[in-house]
Order: sequence, then structure tokens, then C-alpha cells
Amino acid sequence: MVSSLPPTPSSSSSPRPSLSLVDAYESLLVHNLSTVNTVESAIRNVTWFLPGRFADAELASEGLYALLSVVSSYHDTLLARRLPRALALPPHPFAKPPAPAPVPTSGRPSAAFPRVTPVLPPPSEHARYTRYWTARSGAYRRAARALTTLGYVQLLVEMVMKKRGDRARWRTVLGLEWTKAVLRLLLLAITKRSVLHHPCPQREYDLASLPLNVLDGNAAAASPASSPATASTEETGNILPTAQPLIPTIRAHAPLRAHLYPLTSALPDSYLAHPLTLLPELDAKGYAAEALGILASLVQVLLLLRASRRYAYRPLSLPTLSSSLSPFLPPLVLSLLARQLRAPAQTTLQFEHNATTDRRMASRFFLTGPVWVGWTRPKVMAVVAALERVPLIGLAGELVEAYIPLVDDYFYYTAS
Repeated sequence: MVSSLPPTPSSSSSPRPSLSLVDAYESLLVHNLSTVNTVESAIRNVTWFLPGRFADAELASEGLYALLSVVSSYHDTLLARRLPRALALPPHPFAKPPAPAPVPTSGRPSAAFPRVTPVLPPPSEHARYTRYWTARSGAYRRAARALTTLGYVQLLVEMVMKKRGDRARWRTVLGLEWTKAVLRLLLLAITKRSVLHHPCPQREYDLASLPLNVLDGNAAAASPASSPATASTEETGNILPTAQPLIPTIRAHAPLRAHLYPLTSALPDSYLAHPLTLLPELDAKGYAAEALGILASLVQVLLLLRASRRYAYRPLSLPTLSSSLSPFLPPLVLSLLARQLRAPAQTTLQFEHNATTDRRMASRFFLTGPVWVGWTRPKVMAVVAALERVPLIGLAGELVEAYIPLVDDYFYYTAS
């Protein structure tokens, strides 16, 4: 009887897979989070001081800001794959204490140390709602990412096209508004709920505070998974192999709230309200209100193009068009009508969404059109002139004054 043995794998028959460019970039990001966070903060601060400093400074500033926003959004997508939701939950009370670990020399927290608090803050209602839809619907995920990316680059695109002339600029703005309206209507049809101003999950944690071992997939894979204390899953809210906590010390005869109250803000998703209940489903009046709010910006661009026919000198210049009331009054009426038709807020997320909508409507009213030219702008210039007379504080006045031409000349500087 001949026994057949399994063939021994040879090194020549199984070549080592090459590291792709995306994997290499992801590894570089994970192992240099502090540096990435510092660079992002530095670039974001620099963009505030560039306008008015040299020729085309506003274009350079907006280019840096748009690039930084797109890259940061991509970083959030990469990190979301490596950050389990269980890290936002309280530690498991019956986990065995880990062996003493050496003190890290980098100054960053290490997941090998016993933790008694969650590594990540509990997700907000906005994060839970948008995370639910991006995981459930591929059409929602693609439309939301496209809409978010357009919001990052729309002002930069307008600045670039303005170099080619006002007519090319307004055609591009009209195309962007059509695209954004279609994407928002698509999100409205998918969710049957109000379209949030930020339809994608936003970063709610500090990059520098994340432990290296939590993000290191190799370390997590090498950890023993057979231990009862570490074999629990993310859905049950238990710990991970890289995060073994200890029971926090609570004084004797402490009231029950001392044990339970700190845990109420960090519960597994199965114990929280369903994400669909965070934003109520719309009725007929709600659909009408959303449609009117979505189409208001598109109607304004169409009215601006129509009003340009009445002017002979620089008819497509935004300062020229801002002297007329007809392109700005109908969109304001549509926004007010949408506000009147929408239902009162029933949840915290809906209240925040309605408050953001009201703030944007108020800012567009005071920073665009005849109201900006005849009332807001003279008030701002008077404040700037008063600040410039005071030493040192005059620098703040100069900074504000550098942004006034941007509000005058660009549609998306206040429309977004």
C-alpha cells in the first residue's frame, strides 16, 4: 500500500506577490500618521494667509485646499478599513490582563497597554447614518462621494475657467449645478429622506491619537485568535486582539450610575436606535421642500445668465450681475418656501441638518447680490478700516480685506 503525501510547496512555484502602489501608500500612511496629521494642519493653515499676497494667490490657496480635502477624504477611506467599530466600545469587563509591555519611546499610545476607556470616541448620529447608507447601497456611496468631491473642487474649477473668460466660467458653473442637482435627487430617491450637506462619513478622531498596533494589520493577524477573551467579534461589542482592557477601579458601594452612565454613550450598534430612525422618512410636503431646496442654486445660475443680456459692459461679470435683484430674489423665495414646507425636526440629526440649512441660507442672503453690494460689504469695509488703524490688530483687517474680492468675483465662494 503506497501512501500518498501532499506535495511540499516550493519557493519557486509560489512567487511572492508584489506590493501594489495603493498598498505601499496605505502602509506609508499607517506608519506616519503623526507626520501626515502635522502636514495636513500646516497646509490648511497656510491656505488662510495666501489670498492677496501675490498674483494668482487665491488660485494657489484654493488649489492647495481642494487637493488637501480630496487627499484627506481618501485617507479617511483607507483608515476606515483598518479601524474596527469595537474600538469605540467600552472594554470587556472579563478580559484577562495582558502581560506588561515596554514603555513606547515614540510618545504615541500603544494598543498593547491595558485600556479602560474606548480608543475611539463614540460615532455621532451623522456618522452612523451615513455609514449605514454607504455600506448598504453602492449607488448611494458613489453618488455621495461624487457630490462630496465636487464640493471640494467646484471653487477651484470656477477659478480656472474664469481665466478663459466669463462665458466659459458660467457654462462650467451651470454644468456643475446640473450635476449636483442630479446627484442630490438621486440620493433623495435612494434614501427617501433629507439629503445631508455632508452625505459621506466625516473624520471624528485625531490621527495622532491612534495606536500603531490598532492599524497594523500584520500585528493583528499574528495575535492569537483562539483565546476566549479575544475571539469575540465586533458585532457583539467585545474587544479585539490588539486591545485587551482591564476592569476600571470603582470605589466601594458606588451607585449604579457610576458603573452604567459612562457606558451609555458607547454601546454596540445592536443596542442603539436603527440608523434609519435617525432621520425620518419624508412625506409629500417633505419631498417638495427637498426638491425646491435642491433646485434653488440651479435656478439662480439660470437667472444670472438671463440677466446678463441686459448689460453691455462686462455682462457676465458677477459684480455687474450683483447689482440686479431679479437673479437673487426667486432663489431666496424658493428657499423660504422649502423652509416653510419642511416638517419640524423630530430627531437630533434632523435638527442639526435644518439648522445648517438655515445658516447657509442666511449667509447666501447677506453675502450675495444687492444685499452684499449695498449693505454687508460697506459694513465689512468700515470694520476693516477701523481695525487697520490699530497696531497689530490691523493685520487681521488686512487678512479680511484680502477675501473681499473673492466674495465679489466668485459664485462658489459664498454659494457653497
